[in-house]
This record gives sequence, C-alpha cells and structure tokens, in this order.
Amino acid sequence: MEATGVTGYRHFLALFMGVSLLVPPVLGQTAARPEPSDWFAGDAHVHRGIGCGREHEKEMLTAQQLLEMMKPNNLAVISVLSDIGNGELKYVEKDLPLMTGKDNPVSTPDRILHWDAEWHYDPDGVTFDRKVIGGHLILLGLKQGGQPFAYYTYPILEWAKSRGGIGGFAHMQYLPFAFYPPPDGILHSLDCCAPMEFPVETALGTSSFLMEDVHGSDSALQAYYKILNTGFRPGLVASTDYSCNYLEPLGTLLTYVRVPEGKLTYDKWVDGIAKGRTVVSRNGHNEFLDLRVNGESMPGDEVGLAAKGPVRVRIEWRSLKKAIGRIELVQNGAVVASKTAEAGPGSPAVFETTADFRRSGWIAARRMDWQNGHQTHTGAVFVIVHGQPIRASASDAEFFVQWIDDLIQQTSPGGAWSTFLADDREAAQDRYRKARAIFADRAREAQSQAQSNP
Repeated sequence: MEATGVTGYRHFLALFMGVSLLVPPVLGQTAARPEPSDWFAGDAHVHRGIGCGREHEKEMLTAQQLLEMMKPNNLAVISVLSDIGNGELKYVEKDLPLMTGKDNPVSTPDRILHWDAEWHYDPDGVTFDRKVIGGHLILLGLKQGGQPFAYYTYPILEWAKSRGGIGGFAHMQYLPFAFYPPPDGILHSLDCCAPMEFPVETALGTSSFLMEDVHGSDSALQAYYKILNTGFRPGLVASTDYSCNYLEPLGTLLTYVRVPEGKLTYDKWVDGIAKGRTVVSRNGHNEFLDLRVNGESMPGDEVGLAAKGPVRVRIEWRSLKKAIGRIELVQNGAVVASKTAEAGPGSPAVFETTADFRRSGWIAARRMDWQNGHQTHTGAVFVIVHGQPIRASASDAEFFVQWIDDLIQQTSPGGAWSTFLADDREAAQDRYRKARAIFADRAREAQSQAQSNP
C-alpha cells in the first residue's frame, strides 16, 4: 500500500474520469500466452479494499469478484494480502480469517486465489501511533495468519518463516538509484514506503525477494543489480499493489514464475520466487523474455565454468502485440550487448550473443522502451568461475556499508530517526552492524578478486 495523498489524488482522478472503483478497465482478454507452458503469470500484491482502503472505502471486493478480475490479464495466481500491520485497511477483521494456508475455495484449476499478508507501519504522513522505518514487507506462503508487531523488520520476517512462509520488501521503485548515483542514492529522508532495511535483511538471509509495484521504475532494477553484485540472490518480483493502483487491471505489473515440472500449486509458485525463477513485466500479460545460457540454464540457475571464458546466450522476445524495442543483455549491472528488434504474434525476436566471464558474476536480459524504461526483465543466471563466489563490485558493497552507516547514525540517540527505535535500538542496530560487516568483507573480497583477475 502507498501514501494516502497519492491515493486520494487517484481517487479524485478516477471519479473525474468516470472510472469505476470496483472493477478496473479491461485491456482485452486473450487465451494466448507469450510464456512457455511451465511458466505461470501472477500478481503477488493485491488488496481487496477499494482505493487503498482508506476514507472513501465503502466495501471490499469478494473473492468471486477478484477471480473475475484475474481474467483481463489471464492470471494464474494472485496473492490477496491482508493488512496485518497498522490496520489501515477497513474491515481487516474480515480478511484475517482467510489466511488459512490453503487456496481460497473460489479458485479453479486455471486460477488460484490465495490469502497472504502485507506488514507495515508507515513512518511518515500517517496519524496512527505506531511507526516503523524498515519498509513494507510482503509475506507469502503463510500456513496461518496473525498480527505481529516489532519496531524493525527482522522479527516479522522470522515470524513469517515460523509459519512456513517467506518475506520480501515491496516498493523498491521508491529508491532513487535511477536518478542519483551513489553515494547520493542513500536515503536521508523518510516517506511512506521506502525499504530502508532491505540491504540488512537481504545480507542476513531473512529476505527472499525484492518487489517493484505501483507502475515500477528502473530504480528497482538498480537496487537489484547492486545486491546481486555483492553475491546475494534475492528473487525479482513485479506486482500492481491493487487497489492502491486501482486504475489498472490486476497483473498490469506481473511476475512469471517457472515451475519446472509444469504442475502449478501456490506453494510451488512461491518457491519459484524464492529461487529467482522469475521474469517480470510492466505491461501486463503481453510479452515474455526467454533467456537461455549455454543452451539450458534459465533465471535462477547456476552455470559452472572450470576457467575463465565465454558463455553462450540466447534471448527470445515474444509479444502478443506488434512492438519495437531494444533487447539488452546485462552483465554484473552493465549492458554488454543489445539489439533493436521487432516482435509480434507468431514472430518472436531472437538475439544470440556471448558474454565473457573472467571471474564469477551474473547475467540477465531486459526489454527496454525508449520512453518508459524496462518493460520486461528476467531474473539472473549466475555464472561461477573456478568455484569463486560472486564479488562483482567492491563499490556496490561499499555503497551498502555507507547505507548502513547512515542508518545507524540516523537511528542512534540524537539522530533524526532515533525515536523509531527507542524500545528496540540495540537489537535492531545489532542486525545493522552484522550486515555492515558482511558488506565490508565482500568489498575487500571484490577488490582482491579484481586484482587477481584484472
């Protein structure tokens, strides 16, 4: 969920344009799918309260209505998130009992509705007493619900794990990485939703994925690249955050997840997210990027090389609509090869190239639009050279050291954010210091690798 002011503006815009708040506009349903049969499209960030559930909410969508709303973008899965945080959504008491760990009864063989949770206590622009700076957590695969509270995100991620689920950070598009390069990309002020603790809990192994939502931006990718460059492997996810983003259908931002045996269940879909077997789309269920490395390896996979050398890359851009764009191969955060191409129904664009690896790293593919940035993006394929860990960028590891230094300073007594950790400061900052030490070690390891493999 996002800030009240933005939601109020969208509500006004919807009324001005005569757009229904209950059912979003239909883009045109089609049975065609651009993805292979063992990939499944879904939206992992959906709420059933109208208009972010705030002052103008009058009702909640039913499960049957949500099922119908999956059809415009032909979704196989949606995660309907109960607000287990500050109670911002009205009628939350009706959502909580639906977190059973089982698919909702209205689910069909082709469409799964499943109730999970979003947790947050916004630090800015809100009136409720409890405020937390860590960010919004999306919790998937829970076997039972609840309403936990903590002043930092780690206890909530552990709570989700104890209930059989995984957690990750939403709203990665709130980060300024696409506009302000380091060190200016470090956030020094608060807003509703920025994922302040994402480097900490990614480094310490409790966060499983990073999510862009509400239109997304290339900032989300820059955060993803930096984390990959330090050797961590979170899943990449895109979702709408309906109904905060209620002017567009469910799945306008969506995630394709690979289920290797092709037999979809909700648990397998969530497991695919955790393992990085994803491709994300910002333009609905219209296009897909099929990335193959050395013929077989796909997003989430690992390729081993006995010595430095090239890998073969094949990228196929499939589109249900005629489109022109640029296919790009990204290696360790930089574009190393690209091709301007046209794709359409029955006419995929294919880009074949090679990528040279002198030390361990990663590659991913993206389809770029000249005005709007990435439209589709694959999860990473990891290339391990001579058994070395991925330490692709000392500067990115050092960036996260600076990020955490600022977080410690701001939350210490006298700091601008000190009141947020008045009760749990030592426990939270102990997490910060442990993560900082990991990034500092990886910065040194990256420097050593670079010197050994210039």
